[in-house]
Amino acid sequence: MADQLALSLRAWPSDDKTTESLPYLIARINEQRGSFRNITEASLEEDIRAEKAGKDEAPPADNDAFQDSQGDKAKGEELAVAREDIIKQVAEAHNTSSQALDLVSLLLTSHTPKVAEATVSPYVKQSIPFGSLGAEIMQATKEAEPEETSNDLVGLGWRMRSLTRSATSLLTSAARLEQEIERESTYWQQVLEVKEAGWPVSRLPGDRQALGVRFGFAEAHAEFRDRGLVALRRDAEGNVELDHGQRWRGEKRIRLRVVKDGRVLAEPPTRSMGEDKTLSQRLLRARNSLFDEELYHELSREARNLVSQAVRCVGPNICFPYDADSQIDISLVDVAMEEPLNVSSEDSTIPSAIAITLRLLLSHAHQQNLQRRSQPPPPIADTPVARPFYSLLRPILEIIQHQSMRKTVEAEFNALDLTLSTADLSFTSEETSSSIDLNRGTDGFPTDPSPAKALINRLIRPHHSQMTLGLPNHTTLMLEIHTSVFPPTFGTSFQLTTTFSAPESAIANMPQVMQFSTIEKLRKHLWYVTSLDIVAAFQATASASGWTQPSRYQAELQRKNAASRPKDRLSVDIDSEGLTASWVCSGKTGSRVWTSGSKAEEGLLSLVEVVKEQFG
Repeated sequence: MADQLALSLRAWPSDDKTTESLPYLIARINEQRGSFRNITEASLEEDIRAEKAGKDEAPPADNDAFQDSQGDKAKGEELAVAREDIIKQVAEAHNTSSQALDLVSLLLTSHTPKVAEATVSPYVKQSIPFGSLGAEIMQATKEAEPEETSNDLVGLGWRMRSLTRSATSLLTSAARLEQEIERESTYWQQVLEVKEAGWPVSRLPGDRQALGVRFGFAEAHAEFRDRGLVALRRDAEGNVELDHGQRWRGEKRIRLRVVKDGRVLAEPPTRSMGEDKTLSQRLLRARNSLFDEELYHELSREARNLVSQAVRCVGPNICFPYDADSQIDISLVDVAMEEPLNVSSEDSTIPSAIAITLRLLLSHAHQQNLQRRSQPPPPIADTPVARPFYSLLRPILEIIQHQSMRKTVEAEFNALDLTLSTADLSFTSEETSSSIDLNRGTDGFPTDPSPAKALINRLIRPHHSQMTLGLPNHTTLMLEIHTSVFPPTFGTSFQLTTTFSAPESAIANMPQVMQFSTIEKLRKHLWYVTSLDIVAAFQATASASGWTQPSRYQAELQRKNAASRPKDRLSVDIDSEGLTASWVCSGKTGSRVWTSGSKAEEGLLSLVEVVKEQFG
């Protein structure tokens, strides 16, 4: 017990700061080294060399006191640490014993509450009601040795089962991961093929984690431009699936039909609904469907403003006349629900050409939108600028109307040619130029950068045709047909230029250039000019000497006879019935009619000989 260390529970005295002051240090040096007289530079260097060489002599006796003081200080610090550790352990023991006492006291409250109440801590009294904790004594049962062996086997079985289940789960995960890698490889390979095919692939604006492809047109209307971007989703097999969203209603296409009395005469061939093998083919079909939907939308907007041109919207159909007894019906149909008609492919030329022309015009409208967007914007106005209508139906109506007028004029010329040929009169007609016939003439191609642009320019410009007519007296008529459904014309106009060969004829006194707004006025004027030319040709023959034209505005000739009778007269008239020649000679009248289907014995120019034989 004498060797045991005695501990004091009092606090260790704190360090005195006065020990670091200069007077204290001087006094300490005097105690260790003696007087400053004994300390020289040589002695200090000697001490330093001895310390480096490790030959330092034993410290003087004065250093023992200093070392003892340093040891006492270290022991004091060690004792302070040990004291704090003891106090901490004592506090933990006190806390543990207090909790054990509270537990035992709380158990006793169910049996002797008054006795146990004196030992319960105040915190437990406030937090837990008395009698809420109870305990019972149970006898421990000793397991038999076979049961312990059985439990070991059961545990081993459970461990083996868990290991087997873990191995199966790992193998399944590996197989699933391999399949996932194959699906991802298939997906990204198809996305790469789409990218290499030229389709722009980017992230979706609303979903940055998904990829999308844009197949629409940037210059289309906002509704159709936004629908031109679809998500590239991955299906269960790893193939790319186009997610069109909720606005997708299946593949659509524009259908054009030539209808007569409710019966379909012509229709373009329908596209087959076969399975598309590549993603690019599916994108192409989706782009065509979206383009046709926009085309039908713009056609519907334009058709409401073309009522004056006989364009009507009947249910889902847009109708406008094609010729006298047939019309064109335009509708938007679902490709999957469409039933093809048994129509000859030769009859599909007209609707196919109209469908291609409408698509070209819509593409031209997109190009105009791009050019308009490239220009500086107009000044900001208070009223919003309405979106203009695309000119899609107007060029088609213009071509149909111009073609119809050409056919009507050609039919008039053919009927007149047949009538004059039966009267042994010459008549020629030739179409020298036409803006519709692309095989005739080169107007527009030299200055345009490409034939496609030249074709567009021909479609959107007013159409014109030029025909040259040769009359019996070598008079030349040049007819120009101009058609435009745009203001200010809104129809077809005719310009007839006359070039005469005989300055003394009645035709020379007429205006050389005349304008006509209807085909009826042109027809009557043409009959009138032809009758004047026939009279001039009859007057120029040798057998018609003595005949004069009393009025330059009438197709009539007169001559004096031998007797004192009224003058002999010969008049020529052309109408829808044919060519009629009437005469009054020596007081007797006569007439003859030449029609397109008749065969006369003599021509009109030999009529003078007939008159001489009959009337002398």
